[in-house]
Amino acid sequence: MKNVVILFMLLITNALSAQWTENASLIYTNTNKVVVGATTVQGNYGTNDRVLEIVSPSSNSSYLTFKSGSKALHIGCGPYGNSLYLPNNEAFSFAYGATQVMKINPITAGNPNGSISIGTTLIPPGYKLAVGGKVIAEEVKVQLQTSWPDYVFFKDYKLQSLQELEAYINKNGHLPNVPSAKEVVENGLELGEISKIQQEKIEELTLYVIEQNKINIEQSLELKKQSKEIEELKAMVKVLIE
Repeated sequence: MKNVVILFMLLITNALSAQWTENASLIYTNTNKVVVGATTVQGNYGTNDRVLEIVSPSSNSSYLTFKSGSKALHIGCGPYGNSLYLPNNEAFSFAYGATQVMKINPITAGNPNGSISIGTTLIPPGYKLAVGGKVIAEEVKVQLQTSWPDYVFFKDYKLQSLQELEAYINKNGHLPNVPSAKEVVENGLELGEISKIQQEKIEELTLYVIEQNKINIEQSLELKKQSKEIEELKAMVKVLIE
């Protein structure tokens, strides 16, 4: 890193010089520009704004490299387009003075299938984002491409009886249409799909409660009717006895 600083100081000193210089080392300078790797300022866009320019003589790639030991940072353009390149999966930190304010772990983007991975190089087929670690957010919105379970309230929806539901639970150890514990361990959970399934079960439970309430009301009316009949029979017996 010390050698890089010395090189920059030399370049800046040459840039501030009033004389134009050009040499076989492909370093071109004038009073306000330094070009490394070419003998002229390159390109037609932003030319007047450029202070330091690094050009590849072979037109393959151009990188400004900062290196200290085994760690390096490459800034430039090449086979991966415009890039900030961190070799060997190194983390990248932003610091204010001696205090680190943000650290970015390795991120892989622009994979052949258009996916992005953070903290991992493993992206399962069919997924666009893979994160090797925990994720926290204020809000996550899932846009389902399938119908929401309001179909439970349709007249033609076949709701299992409580006896059928009990038999299914005793046999399988989980609710119908709900993944088992083994499936969750092996395949994980899809937030959108599990939310849909849970909503389906909530709506089915609502129908069970409504049905049970109807039964309770009918039983209550029946009890009142029976109570009234008993009172009438008591009155008749009393009359007969007297």
